[in-house]
Amino acid sequence: MMGFSLNALAQVIPSGLSFMGLNQNQWLIYVEKSGIFTELPAISEPRNPSFNYKSQKYAYIGSDASLHEASYLDSADSILKLAGKGHAYTQPAYDEDGKRLFLVSLKEGASVDTDILVRENGQWKIAVNQRSAQFEPYFQPPNTLYYSNVHCTEDCGRIIQEIWRKDLTSGIAEQVTLTNSIARQPVVSKDGETLYFSSNKAGYYHIWQLSLASNTYRQLTSGAVTDESPALDSEGHLYFIRHSADGRGGIMQWQDGAEPIELTLPEGVTDVRDLKIRQ
Repeated sequence: MMGFSLNALAQVIPSGLSFMGLNQNQWLIYVEKSGIFTELPAISEPRNPSFNYKSQKYAYIGSDASLHEASYLDSADSILKLAGKGHAYTQPAYDEDGKRLFLVSLKEGASVDTDILVRENGQWKIAVNQRSAQFEPYFQPPNTLYYSNVHCTEDCGRIIQEIWRKDLTSGIAEQVTLTNSIARQPVVSKDGETLYFSSNKAGYYHIWQLSLASNTYRQLTSGAVTDESPALDSEGHLYFIRHSADGRGGIMQWQDGAEPIELTLPEGVTDVRDLKIRQ
């Protein structure tokens, strides 16, 4: 493993922050550990990683199209068996304890129709199965799964994608956002009162906030940039990825009423994606 020291901004970088970083034309998994950005090993070129701080496990889709689960503690890396033949898989996501792993299953390998699966006690089952395609599962304790659902494509002349949630106990699912645009990558505050997501509702992709009690929207970021992958630490601080017009990517910490702070990336990293925080 390789470690990279951080500058003074390390005091605001939470444990459990993970992302994919492009370093010398290779995408690598990085996680913040005790003030150090550490590269996590992968036996197959990784995509869509999910790191869980409590369990010290991380899951990723390898270049071999298999779902891998690895341990930061002993570097063990194994391929998890999946039942669906001819399917492809993407976007693994742990719950807050690392005991449940959610996964998007692309039926027949295409993104037009998907299910969200969950692995619990070594067994896979369907967590979400509804019309069209569901992506980007985010588990909110005690038993709610948020995700994005593609409502319309060709019939609307554009893609409409909204945030939904499902109570995994009752099985009741409901639409949360109504943007008539693309709303994706949901994360929810610890108290369950505020939803954050990335949307192109105002043209560019920016970070938005929705009060779940009052149904009040607030656009948090702006400008000729692409803001995506919102993530929250245990203190409620908001982080996200920003891509500038020249394509450069960085990790930002949002500051209410001020310009976001850009965090220092490991040496050699020129682009980032798949930012997550799961503490």
